[in-house]
Amino acid sequence: MNISILTYQVRKEDTLESVALQTGISAEALKQYHNTYCSLDELIGHNLENVHTILIPPPEKIRELRENNSVVSKQVMRPSRYLFKNFFASKYEVSEHFEKPGTKEVIINYNVSLNVHETKDRGFIIETESYGFIKNNEVPDDKISMLSLSFMKALYPVAFIVPAQGSISGLYDYQKMIRRFGKKLEEPESFFVGEISQDYINKLRDYLNNEKLLLEKLRSAMLYQFLFPKMEWFHKNKPWEEKLYIVQNSFPVNCMMEAEYDESGNNIQTILRGKAKDNCSLQELLMGRRFPQSPEELVSGEITCEYQTDKDTQQLLKVTVKIILKNKDKIFSTYKLILYRKN
Repeated sequence: MNISILTYQVRKEDTLESVALQTGISAEALKQYHNTYCSLDELIGHNLENVHTILIPPPEKIRELRENNSVVSKQVMRPSRYLFKNFFASKYEVSEHFEKPGTKEVIINYNVSLNVHETKDRGFIIETESYGFIKNNEVPDDKISMLSLSFMKALYPVAFIVPAQGSISGLYDYQKMIRRFGKKLEEPESFFVGEISQDYINKLRDYLNNEKLLLEKLRSAMLYQFLFPKMEWFHKNKPWEEKLYIVQNSFPVNCMMEAEYDESGNNIQTILRGKAKDNCSLQELLMGRRFPQSPEELVSGEITCEYQTDKDTQQLLKVTVKIILKNKDKIFSTYKLILYRKN
């Protein structure tokens, strides 16, 4: 790209991030520069569809940004403030660890695939599918695990709506997903009989028949909550409050968060640390509902989440999450999620 002519002709495969990377400044800085000097009918947003030309800073302006603002230069290496198609790899390996004092640790390993589609006005449609589940190094063969896996297979692929700011905002084509699930449902439902299985099936049907409830349950899954982060997390410089699920299938709680960044290595490390600050009890979290009276004993939750992204492509390489729940100042449970790009 010849930046001396101060314009860039947009190609079909271009994104705001890919053009910005060629200039060495952030996508946000490039957008602001263009919108400052272009005419009103040539203003651009994050999506470059129907954009033919972008105005770019001259070399002396780029040097000024690099020399006078080291923070801006470092942030260029971090993921953009807006989600872009190649932020995700197509496949990741996942390991979830569940541990309670006095009990054997449960480790579940599986793979997750992602198919990302960018839309003109709804951000991104991301189809997800999890497969290849292994529990403590063995294929799960207990009835409840087999039942759960059978229904998950019937439900997949699940397509989420993820806006440019990140984080899941909705389900894409919910009715189509439910129709597809209904066609796949007959075989597992006829195989699993008994009171426990029927209770599980009935509860699952309640979720599936309520789009809002189903979305809430899926968003509470640690995999989806941290695989689809808010993109602003990669740029926080002050403490902030964030609503997070610290127990799956429960309700979100307010957490006080802080972020730090390490740009010294080959990859960018974004480390988030937080503590739950809501007044709720352990029983409320485990049951997934608030009680009318204020709890006498408050649960405490500590969160550490580390994102590793490629310094050049800004692609998500690895996520490591650790959540510790304490009750009466004693550890009740420890949860760990490790997700890394599969080659």
